[in-house]
Amino acid sequence: MMEAPRDGTPGRTTLGEWAKDVADRALDKAARQPAWGRRGNREKELFALRAQHVRTLFRVLESLAGAVNREAHSTLIAVEKAFNPKNLGGIEVPDGARFVLKFLERRLEVVLSPLVNIGGRPAPVGALATASVIQYDPADPSGADWFDVTLREDGSWVRKSSDGDATLPEFGEKESRCLIEWLVG
Repeated sequence: MMEAPRDGTPGRTTLGEWAKDVADRALDKAARQPAWGRRGNREKELFALRAQHVRTLFRVLESLAGAVNREAHSTLIAVEKAFNPKNLGGIEVPDGARFVLKFLERRLEVVLSPLVNIGGRPAPVGALATASVIQYDPADPSGADWFDVTLREDGSWVRKSSDGDATLPEFGEKESRCLIEWLVG
């Protein structure tokens, strides 16, 4: 068994100094490492974020349609929701969720892209979540329009550009209002 020198001669450290030095290095190294068990929790956090932000997007569209219906004192815009949740480790994830607004013959759909299996585990492809926004008017079937929106980890939805980058401005309430105006248009 090695003993630390007790005489305090230069170049040699006492046991207390050595222990303090090793403890400082260990604390520094531990602070730079990810927390143990963080991976599993991180997955759950991402799935919970995905579910929360999908519901928020649907809630914004539903509240706008509800506001129009309240002002008209009638249910002019019909709302249909289908969450089709998957239970991933106790977290409900709206996989392939669909939100539909109908006015007369026109239809506006927001469809969440489903998760894919990677190595036997469900995972989103690319971004945290991707949804397609589809505008359909049977009076002009060739004029059906659609675009994709992507969810970022900060909770904002952005419209994807044609080259796949999410560089356009946020897809928020202003864009949702434009979609409702198109629906009623």
